Amino acid sequence: MVELAKYAKQHVPEQHPKDKPNFVRARVKKLLAAGVVSALTCMVKTESPALTNSCRELLSRVFLALVEEAEDRGTVVAQGGGKALLPLALEGTDVGQTKAAQALAKLTITSNPEMTFPGERIYEVVRPLVSLLHLNCSGLQNFEALMALTNLAGISERLRQKIVKEKAVPMIEGYMFEEHEMIRRAATECMCNLAMSKEVQDLFEAEGNDRLKLLVLYSGEDDDLLRRAAAGGLAMLTSVRPSLCCRIPQVTTHWLEILQALLLSSNQELQHRGAVVVLNMVEASREIASTLMESEVLEILSVLAKGKEGPVTRAAVACLGKAVEYGLIKPNQDGQ
Repeated sequence: MVELAKYAKQHVPEQHPKDKPNFVRARVKKLLAAGVVSALTCMVKTESPALTNSCRELLSRVFLALVEEAEDRGTVVAQGGGKALLPLALEGTDVGQTKAAQALAKLTITSNPEMTFPGERIYEVVRPLVSLLHLNCSGLQNFEALMALTNLAGISERLRQKIVKEKAVPMIEGYMFEEHEMIRRAATECMCNLAMSKEVQDLFEAEGNDRLKLLVLYSGEDDDLLRRAAAGGLAMLTSVRPSLCCRIPQVTTHWLEILQALLLSSNQELQHRGAVVVLNMVEASREIASTLMESEVLEILSVLAKGKEGPVTRAAVACLGKAVEYGLIKPNQDGQ
């Protein structure tokens, strides 16, 4: 197309040499050092006819450029950037609101949200972040929104309730099926944090859905980070909803090998999550405990129980203790 335009003697816009990333970075550094965030914040606060929607969009674009690098975000927050971005994300052109929401997401990912948005302000961040989950947003915006919401969902029940109220759960569930592994992983992590909320637990416990099945299957994936998120969700859900323990064997025929793979993992976090899930299942039902003890799980637990003192060892010992209590296995010579 460029060659065609040249042939037709049409003007072809070319990138200025000083618009390359290294020059942009240098300009951003100088602007931050000069206190540009304070100036932008004052402009946002100004109740003037000059602050049109187009002007708001330009301010949002500048803020997004300023927070592009993680190392600069602390400076932006310290100079009041977080507070200034909220009204920009809630009012103005669609493009401007999206840019401001993405800047908010970047700040929420790398900074402590409770410090960046103190008091009630933290609840105002949820709606702009949820807006980035819509399909008309880019994959990067979806990903950053999911990561930011994951951080918020891990803070308090009130924030989880706010996220649920903004109807984010169905969209997050949709991204759990995304082909892009980073988006799929971020959505799974977000859902697992939201699963600390009763409303989300009810969704997993409801009949006629594959939510639990998806977590079990993801716990057996090759991606360790996805496995960690899914297994963490399983460990938490089976701790608070024993009925889910009884449904795990029903959702997939591969449930035993998935649990065994978690227990045998060289990754301590995966191993611990697997041990907790097995313990919850053993405590929930003698029948399930019997199935587990008749499999290779018994041998694996016996080895783990003799390991170095830690959460995995304690969970393994507790599993074996419960099996002894059920009369499924006999205590060893030491009475353990």
